[in-house]
Amino acid sequence: MDQLRRGVDIFVGTTGRVKDHMERRNFDFSCLRFAVLDEADIMLNLGFKEDVEHIMSTIKASNLQKLQALMFSATVPRWVHEIASMFLKPNYSVIDLVSNLKNKTSRTVAHLAINVPYQNRVSALADILICYGG
Repeated sequence: MDQLRRGVDIFVGTTGRVKDHMERRNFDFSCLRFAVLDEADIMLNLGFKEDVEHIMSTIKASNLQKLQALMFSATVPRWVHEIASMFLKPNYSVIDLVSNLKNKTSRTVAHLAINVPYQNRVSALADILICYGG
């Protein structure tokens, strides 16, 4: 906690841990340059919406000019866009790496399903890796 109060370059934490440090006033958001929210859709979908809103609102209120907020998500449903618009700058960009593909996996990935008895799964995995692993 002493190091947090003196200042750190990178702070990574779960929503609960970040809120705890915020309540204890262990760090100052006014010098924060980047706020990164990874797996935004999962966190918001699992009921952490209020926590995320509280954290992002506090950060935004402390640092209006310099902050760059980044949100990452494997899936971006409409409700994630709506939440993002509350915390990102008005001219924010959405970068979709898979575009509008019907199948969201890479076209170069081959899918393989093999039915293996439970007790043989380790040896089957070893055989698959030898065969397909290159």
